[in-house]
Amino acid sequence: MWRTRLAITLLCIGLIGSTSATVQASGREVVLARVRGEVGPAAARYLDRVVREAEKRGAEAIVVEIDTPGGLEVSMRQMVQRLLGAEIPVITWVGPPGARAASAGTFIVMAADVAAMAPGTTIGAAHPIMVSGGAVMPVDPILLDKVTNDAAGYLRGLAAQRGRNADWAELAVRESAVLGAADALRARVVDIEAVSVEDLLGQLDGRRVAGPWGTRSLQLQGAIVVDVGQTIAEMVVEVVGQPAVAYVLCLLGLVMIAIEVVAPTAGAFGIAGTICLVAGLVGFDSLPVRWAGVALLALGVSLVLAELKAGGHGALGAVGVVSVAVGSWWVFPDSGPTVAGRSLRPPLWIMGSIVGLLASVSAVVILLGAAATRRRVMPLVPASNEEGVAETDLSPAGTVHLRGESWSGRSTAGTIPKGASIRVSGRDGLTILVAPSGGASRDAWSAIGGTRARGEG
Repeated sequence: MWRTRLAITLLCIGLIGSTSATVQASGREVVLARVRGEVGPAAARYLDRVVREAEKRGAEAIVVEIDTPGGLEVSMRQMVQRLLGAEIPVITWVGPPGARAASAGTFIVMAADVAAMAPGTTIGAAHPIMVSGGAVMPVDPILLDKVTNDAAGYLRGLAAQRGRNADWAELAVRESAVLGAADALRARVVDIEAVSVEDLLGQLDGRRVAGPWGTRSLQLQGAIVVDVGQTIAEMVVEVVGQPAVAYVLCLLGLVMIAIEVVAPTAGAFGIAGTICLVAGLVGFDSLPVRWAGVALLALGVSLVLAELKAGGHGALGAVGVVSVAVGSWWVFPDSGPTVAGRSLRPPLWIMGSIVGLLASVSAVVILLGAAATRRRVMPLVPASNEEGVAETDLSPAGTVHLRGESWSGRSTAGTIPKGASIRVSGRDGLTILVAPSGGASRDAWSAIGGTRARGEG
């Protein structure tokens, strides 16, 4: 009996050791990155991080899952250069089914050592356009030809470098040609059609690829897929990195901080404004902005708020509005050739609304200030010739009623009975010198050796 138990124990140990050896043998890793949505600075930074992590881990390959309508040319070129310079094999897969690699996505797919598509996906439509403020810009035909030729040559070169259909690549730029997965495979635009990442790795196992590292055979059977998603910080940057969002957050933060300085709110506006400003600056940092434009925005908001504090002379507010308008246009450069019609510059209606709001605030402040200067300024104490009533008998001191208030008074013309009408004839400190309103009054200021009250007739 004990021999049977020993045999079973040894068999189990052997099976466990065999399983461990199998797991250890298949411990190769494939890093998976997902590029979804518009191609922009956030996507370029994310892909760069994933490629660096894959190289550091010594992964067998990196798979880039793509579903994009396109994006900014400058970000697309950064991503292409990163994939071309990767120290491990790069595989791009347009997926899952229903996805697309339009415009900038076409360039990214072509940059890979191996390009694949899922059934029901499309690739192409890579003609560049010029946009500004969210609208397509009319472009000089010569300039458009230069931009188109540059993009066509770039994509054709990528296709030729990877041994793919360079003629179709040029058509994708010049004529916005589009292909589905099956047609792209037949036309040698992509290398494989795969329904999933697992299917892709299975088809590529043993395939030989060449790159900066030399020529190697991909060992992908049983490889562990490490899905490297975006970090929370990258997701936040992707949101605040939208030009319109960064622009509004920055201006909102500046306004709230300025309000806290001008009219303290126990820190509420200051804290909220600081958060908005920091978020806006993080967004600006991920975009190719002109920091001189950001400085003009800050200067403009400060001048408008200074106008509020100064009381409406007009000059500060006018200069502030002009500064915000110029800064709004200057902070974002024209995006140049793009795909999917996305511009770096926020829509004109957003910039116009903010500039208009600041201009309206300045105009209201100026009008209120002008009205205030026309209004007669009431002295702090009753002036000469103002009339009131004796609240008590003045013999000669007592109390008088002026401007709805009680004041210490002293008669300069003998006793004045309670209830009699009085007229201010001067002031001795905070004591109002009065005389009967119906009788003549001598110059009280001369009597006490003071100066004549302003406005006295």
